[in-house]
Amino acid sequence: MAIRKRKDGRWVVYYRSGDGSGKIVEEYFGRGAEGETAAKERQRELGLRKYTGGKKQARTPGILFYELSKAYTQNKQFNANSKRHLKLRLSSNILPFFGQMPGESIKHSDMDKYVRKRVKDGVKYSTIAREITDIKAILNWSARRQPALITVNPVRDYPKPQPDDVIIMPPTREEIKAILNHAPQHLRRAIHLAYYVGMRPGAVELLSLTWGNINWEDQMIHVLSARKGGPIRRAVDIHPAFYDVLVNWYAQDQEYFKKTDINDNPIVHFYGRAIKRIHKTWKNTLERAKITRRIRPYDMRHQFVTRALEGGADLKTVSEIVGSSPRTLMQTYQHVSNPLRKRTINNMDDLGGKDDEFDKNDN
Repeated sequence: MAIRKRKDGRWVVYYRSGDGSGKIVEEYFGRGAEGETAAKERQRELGLRKYTGGKKQARTPGILFYELSKAYTQNKQFNANSKRHLKLRLSSNILPFFGQMPGESIKHSDMDKYVRKRVKDGVKYSTIAREITDIKAILNWSARRQPALITVNPVRDYPKPQPDDVIIMPPTREEIKAILNHAPQHLRRAIHLAYYVGMRPGAVELLSLTWGNINWEDQMIHVLSARKGGPIRRAVDIHPAFYDVLVNWYAQDQEYFKKTDINDNPIVHFYGRAIKRIHKTWKNTLERAKITRRIRPYDMRHQFVTRALEGGADLKTVSEIVGSSPRTLMQTYQHVSNPLRKRTINNMDDLGGKDDEFDKNDN
């Protein structure tokens, strides 16, 4: 008996009939992880000697991680926002690395290589830990499902990277200038938006921003926020210097999008094509700019918050602009809050009068 996957994706079980005729029987099952699992279950039920057709049968490598992740996202219950973010993490980083590996064959050494790659990409450890959690959740679910898609999660005990314990200072003006001088056009746009608007440089906020989100009359940008504890939508005033930059971009894009409504098209694009991520371009740009210390695209948003707080803006206003909670800002920007607290104390008016001796009438 044998299990094979046909070109159309269906799984088939072949075996000799039990009537003595020697006829080969074919039983067809579904496609993907569910089909393979059903075929293997049928093989166990029959308990017959594997049919090889006179040829040596190749060992079935097992269900690929790509198929396990597809079954997981289709069958497990998520809220819409969690499912959307999971699919983004899978398609952007996890599946390009693990997708073609048999899920049951993933080793701790594979996980180590993935973590090293993500660190080299400049991703913070808390983000990598979130991705490791996704991988382990998919494999755990696949092992517990009835019938099980894999017999065991091979990386169940793999430790997640610890959260970042080193504060990455935002880029200096000199570093920003060097990055801009070596960045392609779409990355320059992303940097300007993160710096002037405090946007998160990912698929949900910055890369999904369209020209329709610009209110030219009120000179405001309407941002759909990532679900990070802040408001769902926010409106940010356009900095006067940035307004002229936006006007020039708009004029350029009228040529790119002349066959469509420009308001439906992204502000950050690659010659008219939408962009899903900027991390690779960012990494290459840093190398050309000869910047060796760790700086992430997200640090341009950090630069916005840092300069705003250092300039005397109140925490509540800044949190509303960037779409985050005041508590999160205080935890993230401790390197800024310490000087702010000192300045707040020093700015207090003195009480005046005698402060270094007791008045005789006090007793």
